Amino acid sequence: MFANTFALYALTLTVGILTAWRHVLSPDIGSLAPLELTWSNALVFVAVFVLFTSLLLRFRRFAQASLAVFLLAALLVGAQFVFAPWFAPWVSVVIALMFVFVVWLTGRVLTHDLAIAIGIAGISCLLGLSLTPLIAAVLLALMSLYDIISVYRTRHMVALAGTMLSSGAIFGFLVPARPTGFFMRNMDALKRREVMLLGSGDIGLPLVLAASVVPTSIAASIVVAGFSLAGVMMMEWLFTHQKRRAPMAALPPIAMMAILGYVVATLLGL
Repeated sequence: MFANTFALYALTLTVGILTAWRHVLSPDIGSLAPLELTWSNALVFVAVFVLFTSLLLRFRRFAQASLAVFLLAALLVGAQFVFAPWFAPWVSVVIALMFVFVVWLTGRVLTHDLAIAIGIAGISCLLGLSLTPLIAAVLLALMSLYDIISVYRTRHMVALAGTMLSSGAIFGFLVPARPTGFFMRNMDALKRREVMLLGSGDIGLPLVLAASVVPTSIAASIVVAGFSLAGVMMMEWLFTHQKRRAPMAALPPIAMMAILGYVVATLLGL
C-alpha cells in the first residue's frame, strides 16, 4: 500500500506539473489571469462549499445524483485540460470523452485511479495557474484546518465520505494493499476492505500550489512536488501506525510539507 500510494501520487504530480508547463508555453495562458485574495472571494467560496456540503448530507438522492454528475464533469474537464496542449481542441475533447467512457465501462480500480490521476491533474493545474503561489499556500493551509475540524470535530466529512462510497461516485484514489487489487471492481474492493481511500483534496490541493509556481520557476515547482510526496509518505506512516484504525485527516501533513517546500524553494532563490 505504501508503494502504491507513492506511485499514484507521483503520477498525478508528474502529469500535473508537465501539463502546467505545457500550458505556460502556450499562448492560451494569457487568458488565465491570477485571482486576487479578497474577503469577498473567500466568503463566496466558503458559502458555496458549506451549502453544497450541507445539501449532500441532508438529501441522499440529491447527493447520489449530484456526486455522479460532478465526478463525470470533473473528469471530463480535467482530462481535456491535460490533453489540450498536445492536440487540437476538438481532438482533446474526443479523447477526454473516450477516456471517461472507458473508465465507466470497466469499473476497475486501475482505470478508476488512472482517471482520478488525470482528472485531478487537470483541475489542479487549471486552478493553480489561476492563482498566485501565496493565495495557493493560504488556501492549502485553510483547507487543512477545515479537514481537521470536519474529520475529528464535526465528523461531517466522514459522513460525506460514506455517502460518496454508497453512491459509487468516488472522488479519490482507491489504493490497494496488493498489486492484484488494481484489477478488482471498485465496489468489490471496497466491500472486502482491500483498498484505502485517499480523497481528491488530499491529492489535488498540494498540486494547486505546485502548479501555481510553474509560471515563475519549474525548479521550484518540482521542489514543492517532492516535499508533497514526502508529506504523503508521512501521512501513510501515521495512518498505518494508528493504535486503532480510524478515518484520518490526511491533508495536514501533506499540506505542511508542500508549504515547507515552497518556503525552501523561495529561500534558495529557485
